[in-house]
Amino acid sequence: MKNRHEALPHITIGHARATRFSLDLDTTLHQSHAIKLLVGLDADVIVREPAGRLVRAPVVVIPSDIASCVESRGPVITVLIDPEHNREPYAHTRALGGTAPIEPASARRLRDSVWSTRRYLESLSHLGEIGEELQAIAFPSTIHRANFDARVEHAIERFRAHLDGGDGEELELQSHLDVTMQHFRALFLRDIGISPRAWLLWNRLVRALRITLSGVSLTTAAAAAGFSDHAHFSRTCRRLLGYTPGNIVDRWASAGKVPVRPP
Repeated sequence: MKNRHEALPHITIGHARATRFSLDLDTTLHQSHAIKLLVGLDADVIVREPAGRLVRAPVVVIPSDIASCVESRGPVITVLIDPEHNREPYAHTRALGGTAPIEPASARRLRDSVWSTRRYLESLSHLGEIGEELQAIAFPSTIHRANFDARVEHAIERFRAHLDGGDGEELELQSHLDVTMQHFRALFLRDIGISPRAWLLWNRLVRALRITLSGVSLTTAAAAAGFSDHAHFSRTCRRLLGYTPGNIVDRWASAGKVPVRPP
């Protein structure tokens, strides 16, 4: 499946979340570590999972590590929430087991919140603030708290300090942890929801995109984030986000205004 439309998204990437504004959506099949909150402004958001399950609603949430294709025939705000820095939403959405609609009252609040700030949707400096507000509405404080194993916490700190390295960093942990690598990987999967290797790949992608959007070439950004080459970076981005880095950079660099229809 190819993207049908040339309208590419505005996107801003922060420490704990990324926020994207698109005129419409039609992504390829992708699977990311981020929790995805999608708010359709004029039309429903349609999410298809590989097993044939389909969810259609004004606002939907896709839990971490759920493969999906997403489409909508109108403007959409997507908030990609990093599970590591947002453990309550992670615990809450992981229990869903798959894509789910946001209940109607919250969906109305989310749409109203976006429309109240619609004049800022063209501004990258405000887009991150909008994403933070939408997350707060969709995921107010819950009783679920995810406490990670101390060995997992230590591994994440070490991984984050070596994102520009190769995949061998995971193996070097064996001398620092008082467990077998098989046990460690099981702990990591239990707490984080994906394997250590998949976590490294996701965080390298986030790092590469942030570097790219600062004006650095795709090749340089790929190397700085530990990818083997530009092609590896591009394939990973398309597989995990449904867009290539070139798509994102083209939209970032565009000086054109994005028309937003009133409610």
